[in-house]
Amino acid sequence: MEHVQKASQAAIRKTLSYRYYIYAVIAVAYFIIYFHRTSTAAMAPELVAAFNITPTAVGFIGSMYFYAYALGQLPAGILADRWGARKTLSAFVMLAGLGAIFFGQANSYRTVLAARFLVGLGSGFVFVSATRILSDWFKRNEFATYCGILTAIGNIGSLASAAPMIALMAAIGWRGAMTTVGLASMVIAVLLCLIVRNKPYEIGGASIADIENMPVVSTAPLGIGESLKILLGKYNFWTIAVMFFVLYGTIMGFQGLWGGPFLMHVYHLTNAQAGQLLMMIPMGMICGCLMVGIMADRVVKSKKKVAMVGIFGYILTWIPLVFWIDSMPLSFIRVLLLLYGVFGGTFALMSGNLQENVDLRMTGTALGVLNFCAFSGGAIYQQVMAGIIARAPVTDNIIAASGFKSAFAMCLATLVIAWAIYLTQKDIASQ
Repeated sequence: MEHVQKASQAAIRKTLSYRYYIYAVIAVAYFIIYFHRTSTAAMAPELVAAFNITPTAVGFIGSMYFYAYALGQLPAGILADRWGARKTLSAFVMLAGLGAIFFGQANSYRTVLAARFLVGLGSGFVFVSATRILSDWFKRNEFATYCGILTAIGNIGSLASAAPMIALMAAIGWRGAMTTVGLASMVIAVLLCLIVRNKPYEIGGASIADIENMPVVSTAPLGIGESLKILLGKYNFWTIAVMFFVLYGTIMGFQGLWGGPFLMHVYHLTNAQAGQLLMMIPMGMICGCLMVGIMADRVVKSKKKVAMVGIFGYILTWIPLVFWIDSMPLSFIRVLLLLYGVFGGTFALMSGNLQENVDLRMTGTALGVLNFCAFSGGAIYQQVMAGIIARAPVTDNIIAASGFKSAFAMCLATLVIAWAIYLTQKDIASQ
């Protein structure tokens, strides 16, 4: 359906007010998805004990989420563009909730893997659908800001999956905790179905193009084959994709799984103490995601330039993790993890950086492909780091610091390479 070129003031007001109801319920969904994403780190010791498995096996549980998430990215983009983001969000958040309940009730390692796969698959359809909606309800010069806020809210979910998750497990056990999270996810899925709308015209509102007085353009999505051909032929896409693969891979390798074991084995902290320190990462990311979006939209007015500086800061935070791995005071680690989160929050700009490089009609498909790259990174880095750490000496069930040092050195080296590639991204005006 085409929008009317000249919208009434009443229609404009409808769009500008109702979009915040949509945004609020999507933000709650993103909170719970982030909780799912990083909850394995808090449960790692309990999973080892419950299923008598090795660190490598725990790494596979963590990475199963990311493999499933990555597999869902291209279908998520296609469904968001063609079936509608509202239906896609509702159906797959419901699937993630069911997966979490199955996880909490699992009685074997294979069942845990299958349940975690379902959680990852359901979660994998959320961000692309959410950003598809944002592109239809928010102006282009608002996009990075609201993506940043959304990612910041997601990181509050990561915050809740650390020390609060450990406290919840202490009260009702890891099985009860995951079942509770699964039920909450299903309630959110119902709210998404009731509140979210794909386009402003569905509530009698004005389109963003009308509000911004932009020329009328076709709203029909490009064909899948045509979209992929255009996207994969863009040099800028590959600079963003490589950077996002490594950036998000290292974040999920550390924050999502191996940060807790590193603190417990190298600094001999308890699970609860490690969780409290790791909370500094999402706290920093909340600030970082908010700042980079505002900087990119309102101050520097360049997503690429802000990302370049932010990623460089993130790379610097890995240096102490490699070279001073077992000699840092805990007070220094606390500040380091906070900065890790602040600069790591730069990943919130990757979707906006891509969005400004592609036709609006292929936004969902393009974001799906980009997220496939990012979450493939999350899965692969968790597994590769697990393999490196597994080769380290183990004494009295304590993994030697050398194993973590080697894994972190691999992260640092690949980050430097990816950042160098990202620097070659062409300015949009010169394409």
